[in-house]
Amino acid sequence: MKELRWFLDLAETQNMVDSSVKLGVSQSALSRRLAALESEVGAPLFDRHGRHLSINECGKALAKSATEATGVWQRGVEEVHRLMDPERGTVRLDFMHSLGTWLVPDLVRSYREDHPHVTFQLVQGAAQTLIDHVLAGEADVALVGPKPTAFVESGELGWKQLATQRLALAVPAQHMWADRESINLSEAADEDFVAMLPGYGTRMLLDELTARAGFRPHLVFESMELTTLAGLVSAGLGVALLPLGDPNIVTPGMHLIPLREKRERELGMVWKAKTSAALAAEAFRDFVSERAEV
Repeated sequence: MKELRWFLDLAETQNMVDSSVKLGVSQSALSRRLAALESEVGAPLFDRHGRHLSINECGKALAKSATEATGVWQRGVEEVHRLMDPERGTVRLDFMHSLGTWLVPDLVRSYREDHPHVTFQLVQGAAQTLIDHVLAGEADVALVGPKPTAFVESGELGWKQLATQRLALAVPAQHMWADRESINLSEAADEDFVAMLPGYGTRMLLDELTARAGFRPHLVFESMELTTLAGLVSAGLGVALLPLGDPNIVTPGMHLIPLREKRERELGMVWKAKTSAALAAEAFRDFVSERAEV
């Protein structure tokens, strides 16, 4: 960028003496720089009038582009400085929709109490989409569930478990099983199911558990929100696999029957393994990991 700065200064002063004094170089050195630049672009950039210079149309065109390039470069330098400052960086945090009402607000609020100048770029989506974002370097961390075992075991992703939730079969309050205290998922093979769309964490668990139970669920509705599933169940439109312990999906007219299967919904944080991240993102990741161990 030094090559651009001296040229922009000369374009502004249009005076070889003034620019050489300001830049701290000799007039002869500045003249050689200008001659070399004009040779490179293939056109004179100033009209000469004795010792005086007058920037011409070619010089104005180059100065305009040089100003834009310098601005882009400076913004890039500032962005690097920001990324290297753990107290003023940006954390690109992705998370599942179901975590947006409790876990994410709590983590962000708690972190910003001690790091008020850190900003967060928040993205919600399906668990698989969020995992793909992390793998592609489009997110620093993601809060997902269940654990993406294949990626963790291959070493592509790091994983920190934050919580587990037991799973239940949600049925309408008037369902014949509404007073059951537990159930095997295989018993629901002939039921109509409402489920999350493919790629969402709870849908992954439903597909896994029904495959183990030896049946494919008959899906009548699909959604992107667990709260919508709860509403559909309470309306008598089907049964659903839902996590226990989430107050946001407790809906009148619905009963949750704990599954006898031992499978739980893991909730955790993933990040791209063996890859350096912005210092602010690394600090936030450490903060979340330490909280999980308390």
